[in-house]
Amino acid sequence: MEGGDIYRANNSLRASSSTIWRNNGAEVFSRSSRDEDDEEALKWAALERLPTYNRLKKGIMTTSHGPVNEVNVTDLGLQERKKLLERLVRVAEEDNEKFLLKLKERIDRVGIDMPTIEVRYEHLNVEAVAYVGSRALPSFMNFIVNIFEGLLNYLHVLPSRKKHMNILKDVSGIIKPRRMTLLLGPPSSGKTTLLLALAGKLDQDLQVSGRVTYNGHGMEEFVPQRTAAYISQHDVHIGEMTVRETLAFSARCQGVGSRYDMLAELSRRELAANIKPDPDLDVYMKAAATAGQETSVMTDYVLKILGLDVCADTLVGDELLRGISGGQRKRVTTGEMLVGPARALFMDEISTGLDSSTTFQIVNSLKQSIHILNGTAVISLLQPAPETYDLFDDIILLSDGEIVYQGPRDNVLEFFEHVGFKCPERKGVADFLQEVTSRKDQAQYWARKDEPYSFVTVNEFVEAFQSFRVGRRVADELATSFDKTKSHPAALTTKTYGINKEELLRACFSREYLLMKRNSFVYVFKIFQLILMAIIAMTIFLRSEMHRDSVTEGGLYVGALFFSVIMIMFNGMAEISMTIAKLPVFYKQRDLRFYPSWAYALPTWILKIPIAFVEVAVWVFITYYVIGFDPNVGRLFKQYLALLLINQAASGLFRSIAALGRNMIVANTFGSFALLMFVALGGFILSKDDVKKWWIWGFWSSPLMYVQNAISVNEFLGNQWSHLQQCHKKKRGMVLPFQQHSITFDEVTYSVDMPQEMKDQGVLEDKLVLLKGVSGAFRPGRKTGGYIDGSITISGYPKNQETFARISGYCEQNDIHSPHVTVYESLLYSAWLRLPSEVNYETRKMFIEEVMELVELNPLRQALVGLPGVNGLSTEQRKRLTIAVELVANPSIIFMDEPTSGLDARAAAIVMRTVRNTVDTGRTVVCTIHQPSIDIFEAFDELFLMKRGGQEIYVGPLGRYSCHLIKYFEGINGVSKIKDGYNPATWMLEVSSSAQELSMGVDFTDLYKNSDLYRRNKALIAELSKPPPGSKDLYFPTQYSQSFFTQCMACLWKQHWSYWRNPPYTAVRFLFTTFIALMFGTMFWDLGSKTERQQDLLNAMGSMYSAVLFLGIQNSLSVQPVVAIERTVFYRERAAGMYSALPYAFGQVAIELPYIFVQAGVYGLIVYAMIGFEWTAAKFFWYLFFMYFTLLYFTFYGMMAVAATPNHHIAAVVSSAFYGIWNIFSGFIIPRPSIPVWWRWYYWGCPVAWTLYGLVASQFGDLQNKLSGTGIDETVEEFLRRYFGFKHDFIGVVAGVILGIALLFAFIFGLAIRSLNFQRR
Repeated sequence: MEGGDIYRANNSLRASSSTIWRNNGAEVFSRSSRDEDDEEALKWAALERLPTYNRLKKGIMTTSHGPVNEVNVTDLGLQERKKLLERLVRVAEEDNEKFLLKLKERIDRVGIDMPTIEVRYEHLNVEAVAYVGSRALPSFMNFIVNIFEGLLNYLHVLPSRKKHMNILKDVSGIIKPRRMTLLLGPPSSGKTTLLLALAGKLDQDLQVSGRVTYNGHGMEEFVPQRTAAYISQHDVHIGEMTVRETLAFSARCQGVGSRYDMLAELSRRELAANIKPDPDLDVYMKAAATAGQETSVMTDYVLKILGLDVCADTLVGDELLRGISGGQRKRVTTGEMLVGPARALFMDEISTGLDSSTTFQIVNSLKQSIHILNGTAVISLLQPAPETYDLFDDIILLSDGEIVYQGPRDNVLEFFEHVGFKCPERKGVADFLQEVTSRKDQAQYWARKDEPYSFVTVNEFVEAFQSFRVGRRVADELATSFDKTKSHPAALTTKTYGINKEELLRACFSREYLLMKRNSFVYVFKIFQLILMAIIAMTIFLRSEMHRDSVTEGGLYVGALFFSVIMIMFNGMAEISMTIAKLPVFYKQRDLRFYPSWAYALPTWILKIPIAFVEVAVWVFITYYVIGFDPNVGRLFKQYLALLLINQAASGLFRSIAALGRNMIVANTFGSFALLMFVALGGFILSKDDVKKWWIWGFWSSPLMYVQNAISVNEFLGNQWSHLQQCHKKKRGMVLPFQQHSITFDEVTYSVDMPQEMKDQGVLEDKLVLLKGVSGAFRPGRKTGGYIDGSITISGYPKNQETFARISGYCEQNDIHSPHVTVYESLLYSAWLRLPSEVNYETRKMFIEEVMELVELNPLRQALVGLPGVNGLSTEQRKRLTIAVELVANPSIIFMDEPTSGLDARAAAIVMRTVRNTVDTGRTVVCTIHQPSIDIFEAFDELFLMKRGGQEIYVGPLGRYSCHLIKYFEGINGVSKIKDGYNPATWMLEVSSSAQELSMGVDFTDLYKNSDLYRRNKALIAELSKPPPGSKDLYFPTQYSQSFFTQCMACLWKQHWSYWRNPPYTAVRFLFTTFIALMFGTMFWDLGSKTERQQDLLNAMGSMYSAVLFLGIQNSLSVQPVVAIERTVFYRERAAGMYSALPYAFGQVAIELPYIFVQAGVYGLIVYAMIGFEWTAAKFFWYLFFMYFTLLYFTFYGMMAVAATPNHHIAAVVSSAFYGIWNIFSGFIIPRPSIPVWWRWYYWGCPVAWTLYGLVASQFGDLQNKLSGTGIDETVEEFLRRYFGFKHDFIGVVAGVILGIALLFAFIFGLAIRSLNFQRR
């Protein structure tokens, strides 16, 4: 019977589900022996009489204060769900197992079988094909070479230079149901690839051989993405949703799987056997089996199990939006898949950022669920604590893509002893396993002292395992194939999506609506922007100034209509950045089969239609009458309809460009390109008769042309134009020494403004206190927001942040580095700027080499840093780089915020070895650590332990094997003794938890404040708070260690490499410019040499107008994401005292100069030659001069917009407001003499107007030939003076102004970077 049968409609459930869930020989069970009071019995009797479908929707709930109520499980409120879970699982650590056993017992009692999944993989090989060495770096040259080489490879002219790299080499094995499997291995051993292969989610570009089967079925026979859940190590979420909303959406999309069918069969059998289930459990199971609910009880259960109930209503947040912590975000990623019905779980590094007790609790809950409900799980953990390690049944140890050991946990040490290695007493087994295969750490574990040691390679381990009994057993099991008939029909999912199409669409609609409400600022801002532009437009084209006496004046009306179309079209440009920001989440959820692409795309379009109605209405209803369009209500609505359609077309276009580009820079480039084609060929800039025949297809395919024609015809066929007979002929156109320092602090309180969500829940205080009167020796970190009270001293002198930054280093938890430089360059840069200026180049290089040796970064010397989660270094390599970047500054005191989070045991050991080596040089190191293993914990000398609410409960020495700490806590009445070999860090967190405080009735803070230890600490603080005799306060003659000039050079040096290795920005811009130049050249072929008619001049000016606006806006948009990423790095580096804001701004500005020079040069040469302007040196160089400085000021304007706003999405929206204003005042749509006098001042303030003035006046301002067809006898020079107000002898001034504008924007960029800080930490 195939798996699809379980999804038959409800009425056939009786027939089919009984065969699915029936256990052979299931007997009817005895009557329930529960003694109920009559009322409950009556309600049960009434329930039992209902048909199955209705019975599964109703349940009986006891309320705390009285009667039994019948409830509809589909609409349980939040409070009811909370109370229900409170009764079933009161404390997650203690009650979860009881709850699951109750659930299992109910299912077993009527003899229903739970489905199980056994996963096998046989001879699995995974290979990647990639460039190696310097060819792998994405530099400008490589990008260009790769394009041509790829083309030649495709045509089989050249052989490919890419190398094959093995990720997994011939691995085979079995993953059994009801067993927890732990996947271990050093970094880059192929753990993630193995998990992806098992979950059926490998990248298409990899070459895979071998096969993976579930219950004997190949991957093509079912839907692996829904049968198994892969939990990624990258946390990709929408920052504007709360934790509960994120999980609820996930649960809603994934559906309930086979829970409903099982419950229907269970309910039928219980009825037949007259068994009454526990009412709370019954309600829970019915609620959990109901599909399509907006919030399900499953969500609440998972929130509770993962300990996320405390932050359920907090926004998830992202880089710039304050949200939940890193550890909580990691748990959201896990919870997102746990709320679904998948029976096989493949989890990749789920403990990053969690402390050991939280990790233990989560893995323990998973273990209970796997063992009791017959699940299958493979979990890779980075540094599992011994007690977490002991929760697993099986171990898979990977090294260099091969399986060294796979089998029961109990036999793993025996296997390594059989090869000759022994795990020491006080060493976590997991740490031993990860180190025993590495060349660096292996020797210390060699146990056969009588034999000489030689390095045992991974291959030798693999061969030894195949001859070991566990290895032979695995091979024997694989030799007999799985009997497919034993596979439970409900085990494998054959439906692509969890719920029906209508429900999916509804879920996506409600999420999109929620996000629009959260982002309402953008929409309100766009409407305000339109209102402002409408007011400007209608006061420029004011009806009292607009006459209808000649065809020329009709041209002004066409200009006003053209401007309306442009405004409405460009208004959709913000869609690009908003679409791209959500793409990563979309790709993740689409690949997990949450929903199909159309279900995601439709709501974004449909929900924005009402907004489009409002936006277009604002524009049309404000401007129509005031500009003086034909006063006829029918024509008003026709104009409204035409503009509404172009608005929809533009939004759709931008959304599709964003989806095709997938990258902010590429999408903006193509977006501008599409707009350029539509606008240039829309019939206004270049009249239809002048479009070259090879471009005429562009004219007919431009949506702008149709709308422009529609609203022009709509206007000019009106009554007011009937007196102009010739209306059809209307005109168109237009190792060093350092000082040792101690740090003390006394009664420090740190608080932040109360978050709005907590105020909404009735919290009255204005400030949320995070640290409360703490004293001792440490500092909470580099915070940019918040209030600190209390005294902090450095070697007895009050702390001053300016000087303190020079002697301290701070390693942030998020590793923020410039993505496009190599590891060595990052360190060189940090050392260059932070070491004192008297340190010479050679010493500096030696010191960097020492640090790289210390942090073991030598093999990664030339590796590109990359963006986290996208490319470049792995988490642990990034972490070591963060530490190295601080160490090369030679600080006296170093603070590290969770230096080991996100690392596996071996990497954590390397990092801690680094930290220990640092301490041994005499420096002070302060770390916060989430889940230290015994080794890591005992590497510390002192411990500062705080409880929730920011109060200290132990501050003092650890002692050898943590003896002082253990002695202190065991001396408190009621604290249980520590077990042998147990991790003291885990033990101290367990005995001092708030649950323990409640059960013992003590407050650990009070106990500490009354101890000798506290009095000793206070005395020490008093002693260290006085400066030692003969000492001086910290003093540096300058604020920064390097001179202003050196800072500028260093910033420029880094920007040079960042730009050179960022081809999506530099190379794409270069290719785009070349392409546009060729396009313009062919479109406006030989227009520059024609100056006989007025239309010729307008066409030539049109070519300049469209080029300036498009290339300029393109430059401005594409520079924004680049500056935004670098700015995050700038915040960290400035706080570290590396440089002031101005050298950074100088580097960012200066690096653009050569790139834009090449861009302007390429463009200028191609266009000048093809359009056929006059070849004199003066005219050519004026053309180049104006193009270069125009592109410069546009680029600086884009940079300035980012510097003045919180992120590049808002920058794109805000900066686009001005493009519209610059467009209308450019002097092309409406020439300066025709602008009403009250707006003429702005013409002089519009940069684009100055550019067009310079370009037109320098090319044509001195021509003396006569013009034909104007009806007036005048030369070109006189026409330009009369119609545009352009004078040839004014060019010098124009050039000066354009230079000034570029400098002004660059200056404002520097100023904004210096004085505005948008990082909220």
